[in-house]
Amino acid sequence: MKKRYWLAIIFAFIVCFIWGNSVLSSQLSSSLSIAVGEFFASIFGTGDGVSTVGGLSVRKMAHFTEFAALGAVASLLFKRFLKNKGTYVLGLALCGIFVALMDETIQIFSHRGSSVRDVWIDLFGYVVGCLIAAVICYAHARLKKKNAHIE
Repeated sequence: MKKRYWLAIIFAFIVCFIWGNSVLSSQLSSSLSIAVGEFFASIFGTGDGVSTVGGLSVRKMAHFTEFAALGAVASLLFKRFLKNKGTYVLGLALCGIFVALMDETIQIFSHRGSSVRDVWIDLFGYVVGCLIAAVICYAHARLKKKNAHIE
């Protein structure tokens, strides 16, 4: 299977993971956050409670990390499908905004409420993921060009 199709499958999996967590009840979501917090606390130490690791909220770290992964994969995926730079940037931006807003909207219907702060955390993570992918692609292209020049 071609790389872009694998990227599309990974992208869909990440979106389903993000939205799937938003569908969970607040009790189940809290239980998962506590379990993850305890796991990371055993490695990094606790912050001011079970739901924090090193002073950071497990939920906020999860929002950032999920969306950073989504941003990196979306950046690579859109680069393969969208050749026009304007369309690429617009599509990438709209994708991040849509997934973040839909994530918080789903939480309203699962009786967990939504948070504008979480949307900003999501978008910040998404942008960081996009930037990491861009730096890796740039470094890869430079290395490839340098190796082609040497041979």
